[in-house]
Amino acid sequence: MTNSKFRTGLLAAGALAVVFALPALGQQGPESLLPEGFGDPAPPPAPPTSRPPGTLSPEPGTPVAPRPSTTGDPSTTDSTNAKDEEEDEDEEEEEELVIRYDVPPAARRSLSAIGIMSAASGGFPAEAFGTTDGAFLKQVAERTTGPIASRWGTIMARRLLASRTNTPVGVNGADWTAERAWLLLRMGDSVAARQLVQAVDAGNYTKRLHQVAMQAYLANGDLAGMCPLTESGVRLVNDGRWKMSRAICASLAGEQGSATAFINQGRYQGWVRGVDYRLTEKAVGAGINGRRSVSINWEGVEGMNPWRFGLAAATGIEPPETLFATAGRQMAGWRVQLPMFGATARAKYAPAAAALGVYSNRDAVDLYAQVLEDSEAPDTLRNRSESLGSAYTASGDTAKIGAMVAIWDGAAAGADYHGALVMTARAAALVRPDDAYAGEADRLVASMMTAGLDTNAARWANIVSEGALGWALISVGAPGRAGPVEYSALDDFYGNDSSEDAQKSKLLLAGLAGLGRVDPEAQADFAGDLQANIMRQTEWSRAISAAAERGEQGTVALMAISGLQAPSWSLVPASHLYYIVRSLREVGLEAEARMLAAEAVTFA
Repeated sequence: MTNSKFRTGLLAAGALAVVFALPALGQQGPESLLPEGFGDPAPPPAPPTSRPPGTLSPEPGTPVAPRPSTTGDPSTTDSTNAKDEEEDEDEEEEEELVIRYDVPPAARRSLSAIGIMSAASGGFPAEAFGTTDGAFLKQVAERTTGPIASRWGTIMARRLLASRTNTPVGVNGADWTAERAWLLLRMGDSVAARQLVQAVDAGNYTKRLHQVAMQAYLANGDLAGMCPLTESGVRLVNDGRWKMSRAICASLAGEQGSATAFINQGRYQGWVRGVDYRLTEKAVGAGINGRRSVSINWEGVEGMNPWRFGLAAATGIEPPETLFATAGRQMAGWRVQLPMFGATARAKYAPAAAALGVYSNRDAVDLYAQVLEDSEAPDTLRNRSESLGSAYTASGDTAKIGAMVAIWDGAAAGADYHGALVMTARAAALVRPDDAYAGEADRLVASMMTAGLDTNAARWANIVSEGALGWALISVGAPGRAGPVEYSALDDFYGNDSSEDAQKSKLLLAGLAGLGRVDPEAQADFAGDLQANIMRQTEWSRAISAAAERGEQGTVALMAISGLQAPSWSLVPASHLYYIVRSLREVGLEAEARMLAAEAVTFA
């Protein structure tokens, strides 16, 4: 089969106290990750309405209309005292600090509801957070430091954070947007984070939003995006990197004299040092009429930070892989979305980004199809691309499965294997259920579930053996079930469970119980066998349960993510999964609950 055919096939397949009790494990993600329409320009805001009684006064940073001038008796004007003159001067100085809008009032966007995806286009409803206090929600977002064990949890959280939801009472809209964007960045979604900070008018930016906005632009290698915020960023944040951004922006504007002055000032005052300064010099040299030729030496540099990442990306430099060893896996999501690098450079990070929850099956398949266009691509990438082509375009199911097995067996344990299952998901859905393929049924079902192809996976219910992994995934992940799971089936699964401390069995029981799909007596007996208390109560469990009782989808989803902080599913308590699945189901997010449960059993 020719490379051309492979490419064609691939492309075609295309409560503040509760906060302190949040799970601390993180201290030590339907196929399309975001629904159709994600990334489209936000529709114009609704006309301003009167503020309901009892809600907050206008957000800090809202432009204040100039005071109307007054005319008085000339005799009284001449008698204005010195104190009044001083007050007027102070007021004039304050007015100079107010960030002025350069858009007409009708075009200004409200801080009362901010987001890039509406409920009509697949986002969460505007009232997703209900009456929950904004200060509580803000701290939950701040304390969700990750890593997040679940791909499906990340997918759900990204959709929530990007949705145009009402700003909760008790928090500034710009600050709340900043925390949402910051959490998106920590999850690896640099593109949505940038779109979110861009949904706030520059005149409403707070110090916190300036801080997060810089990180969002750097994560995208978008230096020009920072420029409209540079002066206000220098004033409000007073950070060396904001000061150095003036040199970069001056250079991008063709003002090389100003750029030179700023970068020299930065060198003398030590705003940034070492490789950070050299990267700034290189970025300035890349501007209009820039004449600086700078080479970057990474020797002796320890670690990667957003400044290094953004400036290196913007100037076309790929830093050594060793610098990313301790940078956090979210950077795989940032790197795979960088538009300035070719497919071969980005494909190296696609499996990790897919496992992370920021890259879909379609995205990965399309990217690997492009790798075949590069004659200089490494053999490992070309071989995987060709195998992926065979998985989708081979003439028979046996050949398709053989190609998928080659991909799965060739993947390293962990994120690479998880990503491999995501990449083959739609190919697995093309295979007709048959007893002849029972030996690979478990992995075929697991692959389909990673991309939310639950109906396709359920077709294998008569092929998988009771107590096998495929049976367990269909039991929790299929859209419907005829009857509750019995003890004997659970016991059979336990007998096949090789996970440490029977973690897979515990999570299977928790998922089934949260979905209401297990016989109550069997649940009690099996929990006793496992010595697992899947209903253990904590402040966190009470908070997420209370939010579910109030019907607050957004609060439940945010609390769910906070309960999934762990390096892997093997460290997520079964009680967390139980309350997450039950609460999501109660607020109408059963599909997400099922996919979370199936993922937990697969990767524990």
